[in-house]
Amino acid sequence: MTSGARRRLTSRTAALDGAGERAVQLLADASVLVVGAGGLGAPVLTYLAGLGLGRITVVDHDVVDTSNLARQTLFAAADIGRSKAECAAERVRGVDADLTVVAIAGAFRPEQVAGHDVVVDAADSVQVTRAVSDACAEAGIPFVWGTVLGYDGQVSVFHDGGPEPIDFHDLHPEALPDEGSCALDGVLPALCGAVGSVMAAQVTALVAGLGDPLLGRVLTVDARRWRWTESPLRRGPGSRRPTTVLEDAPPRIAPAALAARLGDTLLVDVRTPAELATGTVPGSLRPEDLTDPTAPVVVVCASGVRATAWARTARAAGRPATVLDGGIAAWQREGLPLSADADTIGR
Repeated sequence: MTSGARRRLTSRTAALDGAGERAVQLLADASVLVVGAGGLGAPVLTYLAGLGLGRITVVDHDVVDTSNLARQTLFAAADIGRSKAECAAERVRGVDADLTVVAIAGAFRPEQVAGHDVVVDAADSVQVTRAVSDACAEAGIPFVWGTVLGYDGQVSVFHDGGPEPIDFHDLHPEALPDEGSCALDGVLPALCGAVGSVMAAQVTALVAGLGDPLLGRVLTVDARRWRWTESPLRRGPGSRRPTTVLEDAPPRIAPAALAARLGDTLLVDVRTPAELATGTVPGSLRPEDLTDPTAPVVVVCASGVRATAWARTARAAGRPATVLDGGIAAWQREGLPLSADADTIGR
C-alpha cells in the first residue's frame, strides 16, 4: 500500500475533532496484542485493521468451526478447520498491506505481552483474563477487557500501573473458574459485534486520545432491552491480586465437528451413572474402560466443566485430551443422536 493509499485509509479517523495527523501518527507507532480471534476478537480486529496501526499480534489456539460463522465475522465456510489466528491475520493484512501482522496459533503466554502498547483481551475466559492481567501489570501496560454470554455483555479497561490503579481483580476479587459457555448458554451474534466494537474504540482512546477510555468504569449491556449502563469501579483498601496459575486450556471440539468424526474418535464420558442412563454420545467409554493411557480422547460431560478438569489431569499425565464444547447439553441442542442404552456404553 502506498503512502497515499494509507492516508486515504485513515482519512476518516484523521478528520475527527481533535484527531488530525497527531492521532494518525500515534496510531502508526502503536503495537497492539489481541488475545482471541473469536466472537469478540473478530469485530475488534475488523476495526483495528483500518486504523493505520504499526503492528497487530493475534493469539488464538482454536480452529474455525461451522458454529462460529454466525458471530465470528472474519471467517467464511472455506476457513472451517483452519487456524483462527492465521485466518484473522490474513483478513487484517487484506485491509492494510503496510501493517505488520503476527499470528500465533497457540495459547496465550505472558511473554507475548512484551513489545506491545495495549493488549485486548478478547478470549472471554476468566483464566486467560487473570493471566493477561498479571502480565500487563508486570509490564505496566493497559488492557481492554470484554465478555459476552447469552444476552449480556460487559466492557472495561484496566491499568494496574496507571495514576489510579485498577485491574480485573478489583472487579472480580475471587479466582473463580469460567462459568457458562456460548455452546451451552448461547450468545446473540450481534451482541458480539456491539461489545467488540466498543472494545476496539478503547484502543483508539488509549493510544490516540480519541475519547475517554473506560478506566475505572464498567459498561454493561442488556441485549434483551438494548439498555447500556455504566458502573464506577475503584480499588478498595483490601484489594489483592489472586494467585494465578496459567494452564493451557484443553482444546475444544464443537458438537457438529465431533459428529463428523464418530467412529474415528475415542470418546470418554465422565458423567455419573445416573447421567449416563439418560443417553450418551454413540461409542463413548467410561474412564475405567480406557486401556491405552496415551491414546487421544474427546472428553464428554454435562456442560464441559467436569470434562475440562478431567482433560487437564489427563494431559498432565501425557494423554492428549479434547473437550466436547458445551457437553451433552450442546450435543442435544444441535439435535445430534444419543445412544439410549447406557448398559451398552463402550461395547
